[in-house]
Amino acid sequence: MITFVARLRVKPDNAPAFEAMMTYVGEMTRKHEPGVVYYGWAKGVDEPDTYLVIEVYKDPAAQAAHMATEWVKASLPRS
Repeated sequence: MITFVARLRVKPDNAPAFEAMMTYVGEMTRKHEPGVVYYGWAKGVDEPDTYLVIEVYKDPAAQAAHMATEWVKASLPRS
């Protein structure tokens, strides 16, 4: 398995758009990507401008397939 953990800081005025984007990507990933074992994100409690994103893939092919999806390709420039 391959696991990615990312800690991201998001400006407060960008938080609603970031959360909507991450929610959409997560929903699409869980619905259409059987090779993704886990995909989730959370907003920090003590640091509300900080987000944690965790992605777990069954193998390198699943991670590559995820990166090739339209929802990920569209989200990367925005994030």
